[in-house]
Amino acid sequence: MMKNIAVVFLVCLWFNANGQKSDVKVYRLEEIVSANTDTIYAISLSKSKLSQLPVQLWKFKNIKELYLDKNHLKNLPDTFDLFDKLEYLNLDRNDLDYVPLAISRLKSLKKLVITRNQINVISGNLLYCSYLEEMDFYDNPIGSVEKEIYQMQQLKKLDIRGVMMSTKMHDEVKNKLSWVKVLTDPPCKCLD
Repeated sequence: MMKNIAVVFLVCLWFNANGQKSDVKVYRLEEIVSANTDTIYAISLSKSKLSQLPVQLWKFKNIKELYLDKNHLKNLPDTFDLFDKLEYLNLDRNDLDYVPLAISRLKSLKKLVITRNQINVISGNLLYCSYLEEMDFYDNPIGSVEKEIYQMQQLKKLDIRGVMMSTKMHDEVKNKLSWVKVLTDPPCKCLD
């Protein structure tokens, strides 16, 4: 009996340590209409069919997490840098064909998810995100990585899986970001 209780206790501890989500509540736009703007730290506008950001969003300057995935965004407005506390930005599955310049002015950004868009250059402007530790460009048609990316000493993880790369580009990224965990697919010799 004591063995079973100990096992259950250990399993619960493991789930708390490994499977626990962030304590930050993520609000949908319809939930924040009458909310106190100072107490909202995470907002999800996922699957909202947005081609531009709603004006209500600009009231929430304390947000740390913003989920804009599965929309129709082609760019972000220049005023996007008002979210100076933003640490996590998810732009998965939008209509972006380049990294919006406004992202490079997000001084607190730690993780950028910009997967499954049409981005063909990993912009050197991201160098200005001095706390950016993780970038996820999974499944974009990346054709080049600007040289400033190789100066990002704080970078810990770069996901470029699903990107067809030549052997030369593959080796260059791996070698020039030797301190970074770079996730890639094998290079395609057909591009050499």
